[in-house]
Amino acid sequence: MSPITRQTIIALSAFGLVAACATGAYAQVDTHAAVQRYNRVARGASVDEWHRRIFDEDVQTRLEAVESLGKDGGEESVKPLLDATADSDPRVRAKAIDYLGMIGDRHATPLLTQYLFLNDVDDHSKQRILVALGRIKDPESVDKLQLFAQKTDDEVLQCAALHALGEVGAPSSKTFVERYAQADEPEQIQRIAVDALAKIETNASKRRDEQPTILQLEKAFRPPEKR
Repeated sequence: MSPITRQTIIALSAFGLVAACATGAYAQVDTHAAVQRYNRVARGASVDEWHRRIFDEDVQTRLEAVESLGKDGGEESVKPLLDATADSDPRVRAKAIDYLGMIGDRHATPLLTQYLFLNDVDDHSKQRILVALGRIKDPESVDKLQLFAQKTDDEVLQCAALHALGEVGAPSSKTFVERYAQADEPEQIQRIAVDALAKIETNASKRRDEQPTILQLEKAFRPPEKR
């Protein structure tokens, strides 16, 4: 593998930080209903209308439709945004991918993971897709993320795939990620793999804490006492 530059890693890290901050902002305030009301009153359009505008000849109209669908943020926006990921304009594609990640609906997983293996999808788009998959946190994406990390020769994309695995946090990916934390891997890959492992282990610990104890189960299923 060719050595990865410090500038590239810094750029990747910054991109991930921006993604994390954006996700946090969306999580803090539930604006779904308010945005829907604003869009329908101020713009006079529904999700069906924005979906129709996704196919408009004017790129600015398509960009505005994606923006409205993304800010609407409902489950009904996912299908139109998935359609927009195939747009001929890279700006439309990028916005659609980013909003799918922010919405976090797992129905987007199959198509987004498929894009990772298409030769005509550029590397920049694949980076955004990996960030989106990390936000969606769908355990069903783990196998495809692992396969992509193995197949790609691009170390930036490999790092992004490992980062996404850490964000998903599925315990099933721990053994795979551990391979990249070994000393024979490039320093940057090791660092990201170690960070991903920490997230996976933290997530596993939370799941264990959420599991009911034997005593709790016994209490829950104990027949009601006779009076």
